[in-house]
Amino acid sequence: MSVEQIVLRAPGTARLRRRFSKSMLFAVALLATTVYIFPLFWMISTSVKEPADIVRDPPLIFPRSINLDIYAELFGNPPEGAQIPIDGLRYMKNSLIIGAGTMLLTMAFAVPAAYGLARFRLRGSGPFMMLLLITQMLPEVLLVIPMFVFFRELQLTNKYISVIIADAALTLPFCILILRTGFLQVPRDLEEAALIDGTTRLGALRRVIVPMIRPNLVAVTLLAFLVGWGDFVFSLSFLQNQELHPLALGVYNFIGYYRIRWEGVMAFSTIIAIPVIVVILALQRYFVTGLTTGAVR
Repeated sequence: MSVEQIVLRAPGTARLRRRFSKSMLFAVALLATTVYIFPLFWMISTSVKEPADIVRDPPLIFPRSINLDIYAELFGNPPEGAQIPIDGLRYMKNSLIIGAGTMLLTMAFAVPAAYGLARFRLRGSGPFMMLLLITQMLPEVLLVIPMFVFFRELQLTNKYISVIIADAALTLPFCILILRTGFLQVPRDLEEAALIDGTTRLGALRRVIVPMIRPNLVAVTLLAFLVGWGDFVFSLSFLQNQELHPLALGVYNFIGYYRIRWEGVMAFSTIIAIPVIVVILALQRYFVTGLTTGAVR
């Protein structure tokens, strides 16, 4: 055995190599996190800058002073001479209605559909599962025109329900796939024991099975709400009445023919992003566990 091989196999050398590998992995993770977080930081920083500092060259990474006038304008205190008073609370209310409606409608169909696919041998379930996978590859824009014609014939345009149905249709296939995998991981013996004790199948589903797949439920519920909360394409297409516009469409009020109010665009984007970040951080354990356990069996 050569001297180099002896040195490489020494306990201290192996320990140094492990430390070096961990340090490199940490550096790569830190770099990736910085790349992802910097746009969020830039958005928040721009929203509190003075208008003159936003277009400054070279750009300022940190604001020289905190300017919250745009947030005061969004929440009911517009400056004197404002041509278009912007009601941020109304936009937030509309986003909450669309997000909550999408969440409730998606879960109302996803839970029984996923349970049926997991527990019963249904004819055509294989092609149906393949159809669910195919629908995940369809872009959102592709569905706008046929949905608009459909809702117009039913006189559902300019109503929240049109956007809620469209967002639920977009999220439903993914939620069914995640929940179905969660139901498959619950032993049938537990359900059969509950049926022997006298409960109904619906009671067994509610009292026994659903509590055991709580991470999956939290993950898909959060996903459905976030899709409705940040909806843009369907709201732009189906809601011509500005009184019904959600937060994502409120950005348009700061885009003019000759000038874009970047502080307003960034402030609206910050308002949209902050609740999402808070919810994900609060439910991170359930969200990650639900997606990982629901992705593989």
